[in-house]
Amino acid sequence: MFGTGKAVIDIDTLEAGQSSVFTIIYEVGKFGIDDSGEILVARRDVCDSAIPQFEDPMRDGYVSVISDTNARLIISYIPTRYIRPWKAAISIKVRDGSIYPGERIYIRFGDPKGPGYRIQTFPEKEHIFRVLADCAGSGNFQDLESTPVIEITGGKAVQIEGCLPSTVRPGVGFNALARALDKWGNISGNCRSTVSLEIDGKAYSSELENGIHEFTDIHLEAEGVYYPILSDSTGSVVGRCNPVICSESHHNILWGDMHGQTKETVGTGNPDLYFSFARDKAYMDFSAWQGNDFQITDETWENINKKVKEFNEPGRFVCFLGYEWSGTTPMGGDHNIYFLGDDQKIHRSYHWQIGMKNQDGSSRNPLSELWREFSGRKDVMAIPHVGGRYGNFDYFNPDFIPVVEIHSHHGSFEWFFRDALARGLKPGIIAASDDHSCRPGLSFPTEVSSRGGFVSFDVKGGYTAVFAEDLTRKSIWEAIKARHCYGTSGERMIACVSCGDRIMGDEFELSSPPVIDIDVTGTDNIRELYVMRDLEPVFRLNDSRPRDKSRIFIEWSGVRVRSRAKKNIWKGTVKVGGASITGVSEYINQKRHKRTEIISKNLITFNSATSGDTDGFEMELDNSSEALITVITDNSTFSFTKDDISGGYIHHNCGGVNLEIRTGHPPADTQRSVSMQFIDATALPGEHAYWIKAVQNNGHTLWTSPMYIKLK
Repeated sequence: MFGTGKAVIDIDTLEAGQSSVFTIIYEVGKFGIDDSGEILVARRDVCDSAIPQFEDPMRDGYVSVISDTNARLIISYIPTRYIRPWKAAISIKVRDGSIYPGERIYIRFGDPKGPGYRIQTFPEKEHIFRVLADCAGSGNFQDLESTPVIEITGGKAVQIEGCLPSTVRPGVGFNALARALDKWGNISGNCRSTVSLEIDGKAYSSELENGIHEFTDIHLEAEGVYYPILSDSTGSVVGRCNPVICSESHHNILWGDMHGQTKETVGTGNPDLYFSFARDKAYMDFSAWQGNDFQITDETWENINKKVKEFNEPGRFVCFLGYEWSGTTPMGGDHNIYFLGDDQKIHRSYHWQIGMKNQDGSSRNPLSELWREFSGRKDVMAIPHVGGRYGNFDYFNPDFIPVVEIHSHHGSFEWFFRDALARGLKPGIIAASDDHSCRPGLSFPTEVSSRGGFVSFDVKGGYTAVFAEDLTRKSIWEAIKARHCYGTSGERMIACVSCGDRIMGDEFELSSPPVIDIDVTGTDNIRELYVMRDLEPVFRLNDSRPRDKSRIFIEWSGVRVRSRAKKNIWKGTVKVGGASITGVSEYINQKRHKRTEIISKNLITFNSATSGDTDGFEMELDNSSEALITVITDNSTFSFTKDDISGGYIHHNCGGVNLEIRTGHPPADTQRSVSMQFIDATALPGEHAYWIKAVQNNGHTLWTSPMYIKLK
């Protein structure tokens, strides 16, 4: 192609997260490489393989480079050496000589005597080691005639999950999915265990194929809440299922993940793999593809239009056409644009990576220009969110924006929704994944590295639940536009909130205090539930619950800033005086690494990162009544005793946007369902937003769209 040479790799397949030793062999092309030339082995931004290091073969990430040439090679890892989405790269600079055509460079990942090199933790059909060469030392890199590609697959099954509809009708058949997951949350394609789904005293059994199986024609006859049980014939993996409500009258709940990207922009995989994963493995009811507009070529947009039409199948799986308007925050910030119909024109924020000199006049920037373009249209919807850029509410337009995204793979952004409420805006709430790993609806945290160089995701991607009449674009569209929806942090938690015949999302007037009926059923026990009025809770479930005085929890949460570097690193210690620590257990931990360590009977250390989400642990003391507990972080110190938390929780502000440490006694007993009625007799006249936040024992959270009630 360019005479730059070719590269091969000595393996074909690895399991996600596997540590191995393998070598890329680069044969230099006909141009050779001159003194001052450079070779790059670049990785996608989303790749979370081990960060390369060149010093210690006994540590993960070790890479060594040798060659046939007599030239000196200077090796380094540079997180920002190339261009998005291939920013991070191993750099091999040629000095004190040249490399001639046919000479070879051997880039070995891992060492046979060491732990090997860990590959990324999620599957990829075509995982590319992109090798580029700057033969003349001009700074102009060219791809090779061939570049190494391997397949990354799911690993050994450690868990099975049952995915069922949240709402069904008595006597009406429905389907359910069983899937096997590896330790990273990937579908374990090599698992062929026999699984059994038990519900309402009936058992349905079958063997998994490629890690999944769809049970068909399941029936429930009696109304009620059901908790299915999924078991594995080998007894070696743990099963779990979401709850199911069987009712003639309950609103129909559909689940979706409407936000993600593929390799056409900054992600991995392709639209076929993306939509089929959402439908067949994540078992979503609806989805959409939302690539960054400044990377979407005309050819890509044409293909996305085609694939959305191919996969849209009313009654089975619904796809929406869309893209991510990705202007800078001063110009409007990230907004997902959705269309009700097909074959729509794309209006980008700008053409940054597809030819700024070749703009065709179709771009609309700032965001107000996009609103002007869409003026009068009812078939266009926009959802602001927080990614690298965050949506700018200075440009909020209620004609197009019915909801905001409160949670994604990037973190939890309750502060974002609160900012909207504080401005007097009236959005509903959804959640999504912003998946980059071709796993929409089932995207898990990636590995975090202190050395950076890739897009790091700290939490599981979120879900949107909508109350829709049927599984069609029109019905789902109308539900979101009406704010009849809620978001979760990636679990199929069921929530129903009503005031008379009004439900979440509705806007109405009352002449008497609102009476709000609340029903929440989780995939785990409900640890906390709040009734929010505007920005403050007016009811806390745990205020009326007994608490376990033998345990003390300490948790930390929030973000440092609103923009791209939002993540906060928490390194701290907990010192206990006057008592001894007898036990520590982590909770609400979506990450795979242990966050806490008992150093001695009086000292605990913790180390984690939050992106708006919450991390924490519980500890037990042998004499907590006499204990003085001191929490020390990089920028904050505070102390408390058991008496200080006997009547409630302590919230210690740590700055940032909403950084805080919270401590108290956990509830003594929790249940999977909470059904209650709340009467707000203290509300003053005026308009108020009433919304529910519920947190499970495993940390997963739901947020309901508000009811906007004007009290006379």
